[in-house]
Amino acid sequence: MRKPAIADIMEKLKDERGKKVIFLSHCLLNENTRYLGGASRRACVDEIVDRLQKKGIGIVQMKCPEQKAWGGVLKREMLMGYCIKGTWLKAFLKPFMILFLWKTKIYFRIIAKEVVSEIRDYIDSGFEVSGIVGIKGSPSCGVSAALDLKKSAQFAADLDIETLSSEYFNENCYKKCMAERSGLFFEELKKRLSSQNINITFFEHDLPGEISGKESNVNFDQIL
Repeated sequence: MRKPAIADIMEKLKDERGKKVIFLSHCLLNENTRYLGGASRRACVDEIVDRLQKKGIGIVQMKCPEQKAWGGVLKREMLMGYCIKGTWLKAFLKPFMILFLWKTKIYFRIIAKEVVSEIRDYIDSGFEVSGIVGIKGSPSCGVSAALDLKKSAQFAADLDIETLSSEYFNENCYKKCMAERSGLFFEELKKRLSSQNINITFFEHDLPGEISGKESNVNFDQIL
């Protein structure tokens, strides 16, 4: 008697799974990892989660690359450069950013490799990966637009702690530092997907829109 093939076992153990998944940027499901001042919800972006759940699409939460690369949930390494205008630390901003970006790219490359490996596992197991959802404005997870880290570091360095507020930060940082390109993590993700000939649709949640009180307008019609 031969050992049953995996396909035979899968056929016998059919269940209710929809066999469709979508990968989401971490903070869409957990805003506690957002940069300070950037969380407009207590937990997650409900309208994204609700639409996907109602259509039977499983949600895979990617790691927050910034949490891993920048010093934990609060991203302490990034905060080291805030409000340093007029201090001796300002003189070291440029060399610090060189090292910061070098380390960032290494971490993001590693995490992108892990994500693509997980995507490959789903595909090879007969599942459909319906897409990847990024975040417009994120320096890491932006799809069409992302903060320029060098410009935003300069902006943060010149902030005054006495007048600092979430409203001022969000209103001005996006105006002064936004660039029309993908975030650094999504750049790595796209490169690795391309190298493995994996074609996946990218979607983008509008973070500045969310912060201003708008509901998410991600158009999932092509996969729902």
